[in-house]
Amino acid sequence: MLNDETALNNLVEISEIKLADGWRGRVLLRFGNKQLFSASQWEQLLRQPEKLNENPCQILKINGLNKVIVKYLDNSTQAVIKRRIPKGVRGFFRSIQKPHSVRNFINTLKIINCGIPAALPLAAVYYKKFLFYSKSIFITEYKDGVTLYDYLKNIQTMPDSHYQVMLKISKAMAKIFAQLHKNKLWHRDAKASNFIIEQSKDGEYQVTIIDVDGIKKYFTKSRSRQLQGLWQLAASLMELPALTRTDYRRMFEIYCDEVMITRQRRGHIYRWMAQKAAAKYRFKKAKKIQ
Repeated sequence: MLNDETALNNLVEISEIKLADGWRGRVLLRFGNKQLFSASQWEQLLRQPEKLNENPCQILKINGLNKVIVKYLDNSTQAVIKRRIPKGVRGFFRSIQKPHSVRNFINTLKIINCGIPAALPLAAVYYKKFLFYSKSIFITEYKDGVTLYDYLKNIQTMPDSHYQVMLKISKAMAKIFAQLHKNKLWHRDAKASNFIIEQSKDGEYQVTIIDVDGIKKYFTKSRSRQLQGLWQLAASLMELPALTRTDYRRMFEIYCDEVMITRQRRGHIYRWMAQKAAAKYRFKKAKKIQ
C-alpha cells in the first residue's frame, strides 16, 4: 500500500498494481467507509487494459485517439473510462512526465479533500516503456445525473419556480468556486458540461465536478485566475435564453459573500467578468461559423 500525500488523513486506501506487458497502475481500495475492490480484484478487472474501451454502455466523447466512455467494470460497478494517448511534440514532452491518469487520480483526491465535490477516482492505468509512457487510462465513478448545461437548458419545464431553482443551483455553484478560491485553485475549463447536477429527495441540489483536467494550483494572487471559472461558466451558458443577467448576478453575489469581497469592489469586478464572458462567447460562436 502506498504512503503518500493522497492518503488524506487515513480516509483513503490506495495501492499500486502491476499488469502484463508493461502496464501498471494506481487503484483505490477504500474511500472512507466505502470498500471498493481489493488489489487482486483490481488486477483481475484491469488485466487487459487495451480492451477497457470495448463494449461501452455509452460513448461520451471521441477526440482523435482519445476517448471517454461509460462501462460496467463488473456486474454492478458503472464507471467512466477516459483514455488518453500523447501525440505530437506536446505529447512527447508529456510522455516523459508523470502519466496524465496518475496526475488526475492524485489531484482529484486532493480536490475532494478540500471539500469540493468531484467524481471519485477509481483507478489510473498507464503503459510505460523505458522512460516514456504512451497510453493512459483514468477511471472514475459514474454520476447518474445530467450536465449542468442540459439541466439549465430545460429549466422552464421544472415544477419549481425559476427563482427557486436558480437560487439553489447558484448557491451550490458559488460554494464550489469559493472552495477552489480558498484553496488557491483555479478552473481553466469551467464550462457547464463539466459539472453534473443531481437533485436529492428533499429538493436540494448536488453539483459535482466530473472533469478535473482544468483545475490547477496558483501561487500568486491573481484576480484573473481566481475568477476565471466564474466567467467561463457564464460564457458557456450565454446561449440559453432562459437564463437572465439576474441569474448570473445572483451567483456572483453569493460567491462574493463566501470569499468576503467587499460590496465596494463588486460592481467593478462584475463588469470586468461580464466583458470577459461576452468576449469568450463571441469567440466560440465565431469558431462555429468557420
